[in-house]
Amino acid sequence: MASVNANLVKEINLNNLRNTFKLVKTATKPQLAELTGLSVVTINSLVKILVENREVIEDVILPSNGGRPATAYSFNSEFSLALVIYLYEQRGEDTAFICVSNLYGDILEKIEKTMDKIQNNSFDSLIEKMLSKYPNIKVISFGMPGEEIDGRLLISDYKELQDQLFTTYIKEKFKLPVIFENDINAAVEGYCYSHEITDTQCVIGIYFPSKYPPGAGIYINGGIYKGRNGLAGEIKYLPFEVDWDNFNFNKEKMKEIIIKTVVAFCCMYNPDIIVLYGEGMPDTIVAEVKHRCNSEIEKIMIPEIVISEELNHDFEIGIKQIALKSLDPILKL
Repeated sequence: MASVNANLVKEINLNNLRNTFKLVKTATKPQLAELTGLSVVTINSLVKILVENREVIEDVILPSNGGRPATAYSFNSEFSLALVIYLYEQRGEDTAFICVSNLYGDILEKIEKTMDKIQNNSFDSLIEKMLSKYPNIKVISFGMPGEEIDGRLLISDYKELQDQLFTTYIKEKFKLPVIFENDINAAVEGYCYSHEITDTQCVIGIYFPSKYPPGAGIYINGGIYKGRNGLAGEIKYLPFEVDWDNFNFNKEKMKEIIIKTVVAFCCMYNPDIIVLYGEGMPDTIVAEVKHRCNSEIEKIMIPEIVISEELNHDFEIGIKQIALKSLDPILKL
């Protein structure tokens, strides 16, 4: 039991030191002791481990007064990299964005590719290219419209991926952890991260593409709420009597669906913010939502409604943050 406790304390101290390095980037051992509250002796042993792991790099600081150089240690932001691949509709075409991120979230490389057909092996050559160029990639994170349940894509806007074991295929081929998140959940994650949304706030993101059914993401209690089977936010199944397989995406009909959807989320979640994503979102939508709400209670329930054309920006930030969270060290007992 004593050895277990000692190991736990060591891992907690290591993570404390990792987080300190990530925050300050470069520091000497005395500075690290002061910042972490750990003894210099403990810092010596922990820094040795991080240097051996290449998580930090030994450096030298030359003092401005010409005195004796001090040994410093720098956080290695490229010790682990994330390969992030996300897809969304851009100018009416399905487009994939492939980028490599360091531990600070800085993009080392990013490419864009229009996809005519999307199936299990569509990304093989792109992944192989990035893994060859960046061998420190330790996770592959996919963001795209759809829902994965028990490893199978039961819902997907891409017909060739429907009912496929997509992430299983990628894991087995490239021998790396693979994360899957749908587009709107990732976008809401990104919006909340970049806008510093607190754990006490509720944010709903709703995406209305021009040729696919809508979807929603629900941020509550400091994270994305996915529901029992991960299907929370599949609003195409709301009882609005819309046949999405044969819907012509008429603007007036879409406006009516948007208003009904916003009002429904106001009633169900009483959120602080609703973010509406989609190209060509009507400027009058906020006023029309307010016009539909007649009673005092209905008016009180209307939150701040944001019309955003930054889906790609929020999506990229969100799927990247989801990938980087997975690279955070886990306590080892």
